[in-house]
Amino acid sequence: MDRIAVFDIGTTAVKGLLMRKDGAIDAERSIPVTTREPGDGRIEQNPEEWWTGVKIIADDWFRRLEFPPETVQMVTLTGQMEDVIMIGADGTADRAILYSDMRAGEEAAWIREQLPDLEGITSNAAAASTPAAKLRQLALQDEAAAAVVFSAKDYIIYKLTGAVCTDTVTGATTGLMDIRRKAWHPGVLEALGADRFTMPELLTPEETAGVTVDHTPAGFASGTPVLCGAGDAGAATMGAAAVQEGDSYFYIGTTGWTAVPAAEPDAAPDGVFTLPHLVPDRYISIAPLLNAGSVYDWAKQIYMPDDSYDAFHEAIAAARPGAGGALFLPYLYGKRFPVQDSSLSGTYHSIRPDTTREDMMRAVVEGITFSLRYIAESLTGSVPGSITLIGGGTRSSAWCRILADITGRKVRVPEESGYLTALGTAATAFCSLGWSSGYEAFADDHLHPRESAVYEPDPDLRALYDEAYAVFLKTSPAVRRDLPKRKPGEWV
Repeated sequence: MDRIAVFDIGTTAVKGLLMRKDGAIDAERSIPVTTREPGDGRIEQNPEEWWTGVKIIADDWFRRLEFPPETVQMVTLTGQMEDVIMIGADGTADRAILYSDMRAGEEAAWIREQLPDLEGITSNAAAASTPAAKLRQLALQDEAAAAVVFSAKDYIIYKLTGAVCTDTVTGATTGLMDIRRKAWHPGVLEALGADRFTMPELLTPEETAGVTVDHTPAGFASGTPVLCGAGDAGAATMGAAAVQEGDSYFYIGTTGWTAVPAAEPDAAPDGVFTLPHLVPDRYISIAPLLNAGSVYDWAKQIYMPDDSYDAFHEAIAAARPGAGGALFLPYLYGKRFPVQDSSLSGTYHSIRPDTTREDMMRAVVEGITFSLRYIAESLTGSVPGSITLIGGGTRSSAWCRILADITGRKVRVPEESGYLTALGTAATAFCSLGWSSGYEAFADDHLHPRESAVYEPDPDLRALYDEAYAVFLKTSPAVRRDLPKRKPGEWV
C-alpha cells in the first residue's frame, strides 16, 4: 500500500504522520523537544534533538508497527521558520537560534536605516526576529563560516539527503528573499557583512530536495524522494484549507497568527508578514502573535504545576467570565504586531481584593484571546463571520469557547486540528505524486470533508467582553499608539 511520511518539526514537539493515498492516517506520534533559555536573551534548541525525534518516530513505524519502508513513496516536511541554523564542517549543528530570540534588535535597526530599499524587495520589514539581522549579529561576533538554513525541517532534510535547501515560504521570512522573483536578493549577504555564510538553495515546497542516502539511520528505503516541503505558516494555511481569497483562519500553537490568502505580495498592512502561498501565484498575509500557547503553558506551570492540563482547562472553564475585571497583557516574549518591541513584558491590571487565583488564570487566557481578536481586526477590518481554528491550542475546549465569546463568532475546530499543519504539507507530496490534481483539489478531497467541533458564542457575554476588549485596547502599550488609525470593536 502506497504511503507518504510527513514530519512537522515544531517548537515543542516533533510530529510524524504516516498517511495513505486515500488520506487515511496509519500512524501518528509526537516526541517533545526542549528549548534552552539561559536567561541572557538566548532562545535556542539543539537541532540534533529534532533529528533524534525523527529517528524515534521512523523506528516506531518500521520496527514496532512493522510498516515496510518500501511502501513510503515520499517524505515531506514542515517546521518552525525564522530560525538560524549553522551546519558545521562535520555535518552537524549544535544550536538553532529560534524565531523568538530577540537579541538582534540593533542589527535590525541598522538594516532598516542602511538598507531602506530591502523591505520593498522582501515585502517584510527587518525586525529583531528576522534571520537577516541575526546573520549580521553573528558576523559581527566573528561566527565561523558555515552553511546556514532557516527552518527546523531544513536540518532534517540535510540529515536525510545531504541537501542544503529551504523553501520559498521560509525564505520570505528571512529578510533576504526577493518575494516577486522568489530568489535571494543579490549581494544582500555582502551588504550585511555576512558573506562568509553559505545560503541554502531556494526550492518551491513541492520540489524534490534529494533522496534518502544509504547510510541514513532513520530507516527509510534508500533513494526515497524527500520534498523541500513548506515552512509552518504555509503548511498551516494549506491545512486550514485557506486557499482562496476570502478564506481565513486562526492558528494557536506556541505562537499564533491569523492569515488570509492574497493575490499580491504588497496588499498587507504594515507589520503583517507576506509569504508565498503553496498555491502558485498566490500569497499569504499573516498577522503574527508571539505570545500564544507559550503564555498559556506559563500560566499552567505558575498556577497549577502539579496538575494535569485537563485539570487546568477545567479550572479555566469554571472561572467567571471577564475574570472579575482582572486584565492580563500577555507580552511575556515582547511583541511583533502591530509594533516590534522586545522590551514589553506581561502585566496584570485591575487586581482587587476579591480577585481569585482562578480569575488570574482566566485573565491570562482572555488576554491572549483579546490579542487574537485585535490582530484579526487589524488584518481584515473585522473578525470573519466564523472562525476556523487550528493548532495545539484547540486541545483546550475552554479556550475555544472563550475565543467564541470574545469575538462573538462561531468557532470551528476541524478534527485532528493539532496535526493540520502536517496535513497541509502532505499536500505537497500528494500533488507531486499525482495523487491530487492540485492544492485546491487536495483541500476539497481531504480537508473540507473533515468533521469539526463547533463552539457558539454566548450572547449574554457579548457586552461584557466588548467592554473588556475596549479596556484591553486602551491599556495595552502595544496597540494604543495604533488606535487613532482604526475603529476597534467596529464589526461588519
